[in-house]
Amino acid sequence: MDSCNYKEVNCAEDVIKEKESLISITKQIFISSAVWVQFFMTGMCIGAPTVFIPQIKNETNSTQVIDEEMGSWLFSTSGFAMYPWLIILPLFTKRYGRKLPQLITAICSIAIFIILYFSQNVIQILVSEVLQGFVYAGNISVRILIVTDYTSPKYRGVFLAIKSASFFWGIWMANAIGTFFYWKNIAIVGFICAVYTLNVLLWPESPYWLASKGRFVECRKSFRWIHGVNTKSEIELKELIKVQTERIRLENEYGKMGFKEMVKSSEFYKPLFLSIATIVQYHFSGKIAISLYILDIFKNITADERSAYMAMLILDGVTVFGMYVGSFLSRILKRRTLYMSCSFTGVAVLFAISVYLFLVRLNVLDENHFVTIALLCLYSIAISCGPLILSFSLYGELISLKFQAISYTLVSLTFGVSYSTLIKVSPSMFRNFGIDGTFLFFTATCGLITIYLYFCLPETKNKTQLEIEAYFKNKSKVIQNDYNSVLLTKEVY
Repeated sequence: MDSCNYKEVNCAEDVIKEKESLISITKQIFISSAVWVQFFMTGMCIGAPTVFIPQIKNETNSTQVIDEEMGSWLFSTSGFAMYPWLIILPLFTKRYGRKLPQLITAICSIAIFIILYFSQNVIQILVSEVLQGFVYAGNISVRILIVTDYTSPKYRGVFLAIKSASFFWGIWMANAIGTFFYWKNIAIVGFICAVYTLNVLLWPESPYWLASKGRFVECRKSFRWIHGVNTKSEIELKELIKVQTERIRLENEYGKMGFKEMVKSSEFYKPLFLSIATIVQYHFSGKIAISLYILDIFKNITADERSAYMAMLILDGVTVFGMYVGSFLSRILKRRTLYMSCSFTGVAVLFAISVYLFLVRLNVLDENHFVTIALLCLYSIAISCGPLILSFSLYGELISLKFQAISYTLVSLTFGVSYSTLIKVSPSMFRNFGIDGTFLFFTATCGLITIYLYFCLPETKNKTQLEIEAYFKNKSKVIQNDYNSVLLTKEVY
């Protein structure tokens, strides 16, 4: 397999419909499963403070041990700790590939749950959360690249959607464990999951990264190990090597693209702006903040603590259910159609919740637990089917191969700042603006971003990364479906 003799093939639709083998799909699932587990562990870490803070308060029988300020730090420390890694990891990944940073992450994850399990005070928990920052940063950059690089366009969207669902499965699992058992059991489950992610030792290196480094013999081996040998995959492999060979030749002959040329390139700034918009929408839809502070929200609505815990688990379950429904719908509907319809529905329900809670606060309506939970369930399903599962998928697909390092760094920084800041200030927002005012804020911000995406976001379903690049490069309204069209419209830089 060190060499490949390509033959000319007709790119007609009936020729390239040859299916991938079951072995190829199994290998893609095997690799992607480590990413899914990594996001599951992240969800458990993020969800853990929701349940261990009340347990620690009850253990010490004092509300002064963890006050509102310390509680907000326990929720947000891992977000702030990711900042340096958001810059380092994309550059490290560009230089050393995908396997090495993933292996380091697996080892770090094991250490995180060992520290968390044996922690005796809040400071030791914070040490664990500082290490979690490294894992979170990798989720935004390295893990997205892994799924994008190692999976075929046909399954990439579903695998990325499952990744997002796994994150909320982790939150639900942490909340469920903390509701019925001692919170340190979260660390035991997390440790077992962390050991599984060592399956990275059995992966090949990313064929896209190998091609970008001019290591084409290894690229062919890796690509065929993952995708097998069939007409469609060989066309994609041939195109990948052709484009990277030309890029390397031009870099050697003329040097790399300068900063000014890069900033002016539509291949750089258009996908970047769209990617940043999807990430900001992901956070300012309010779903993460509401999931983490759901106990505080319900305790402000109802005095029944048991009802608050049950409502938390119901909403977590509905969120996970909605994400799997979205994963199924992503196989049927176009990516853009699903994303936009769910986003606008989520904004409408958010506004309805804010109006309802405002009327309750004015004593115009009596608060009804069932109505509140029903509205939050509708909101969770709408946001879960759209932004929560597709925002990461879209920016993983939109960003051009040659701008991955700088683009992923900027998008990751946007994610880190949005997440850590929003989680840190959410308690103050709930206290100063009220729950209804906070929901109205999420309605306005999410709505504005959704309108921008409606007018600018292209369709990416079943498109290769090279085809998506062609859309932005040629300013076309339609991405061509066959490789011949891509070849004819290529331009060099």
